[in-house]
Amino acid sequence: MKRLISAIIATSIMCVPVFSSQNQQSSVQIKQQANQTAKEIIQHAGEKSTEKVREKELEKIVKDAVDVVTKSNHLLFLLNHGKIKEAKEEIKKLKEKIDILEKKYGISKLPVDSIVTEITGVTDINQAKKLAEKVKKAVANNDFVTARSLLELLRDEIVIETAYLPVKLYKDAIYLTEKLIKEGKIKSAVNQLKVALGLIEIETTIIPKSIAVASLMVEEASKVYKKEPEKALKLLAEAKRQIKLAKVLGYISNDKSVEPLIKQIESLEKAVREKSGSSQSKFKELFKSIREMKKETTKTK
Repeated sequence: MKRLISAIIATSIMCVPVFSSQNQQSSVQIKQQANQTAKEIIQHAGEKSTEKVREKELEKIVKDAVDVVTKSNHLLFLLNHGKIKEAKEEIKKLKEKIDILEKKYGISKLPVDSIVTEITGVTDINQAKKLAEKVKKAVANNDFVTARSLLELLRDEIVIETAYLPVKLYKDAIYLTEKLIKEGKIKSAVNQLKVALGLIEIETTIIPKSIAVASLMVEEASKVYKKEPEKALKLLAEAKRQIKLAKVLGYISNDKSVEPLIKQIESLEKAVREKSGSSQSKFKELFKSIREMKKETTKTK
């Protein structure tokens, strides 16, 4: 999904990336005690899964691209306050940075910020099944208003909104801004700079939280299965439940995708109970399968 953010730029003078203040507010540090029970791990699994995604997304942000956006906002401030001499110096530095950015990374767009949001819907499988049936009935009756409201309850996901700087388009817009400044067309230069900032694209990615949680449960179980097999079994049981929940919520389209994964978890549970030497390899295989499932069910728009 793409949207313009020029309205935000036009109404505020910013010297920070577009979404960074929201990131600071939304970034929750989740502290986990070394001796948490399986119940406690499960209780906070959604939060921890979301935080892991948030940390991973923030690592992708390109600081050089963030600097370009920051300098652009500073340039807008200078132009709006009639500081033309300083603006001319600033746009020279900005052009240099964009040229370096283009040569260094050589790709069409670079991430400059990210917001990660956890959405929690119905997590009880039986309740979710009842709601799903109501949705189908509402759609069959052409009652889309009711269907939409019910579908909101079936959302259980991690939403990533990433802001991208389209390097080539941005470069062209900044070069045009400089031309207008040199010609003394300051008002036009301001408008052109707003257009440049408005070129920043927002891409939305949706990860089924139940699959992310299942992955976390397997990860936690792999850490304790040797010393605390009962705890590991509880975590694996929750992983299995989360995979089934993902199917009911509609993130997995058919049973053929679910059944092999459930069988893998059950095989691993048996190995853990029997303290089999095959447990470690089974964990690796399960991690791979869940990664593939996560990749298949994650949607970007």
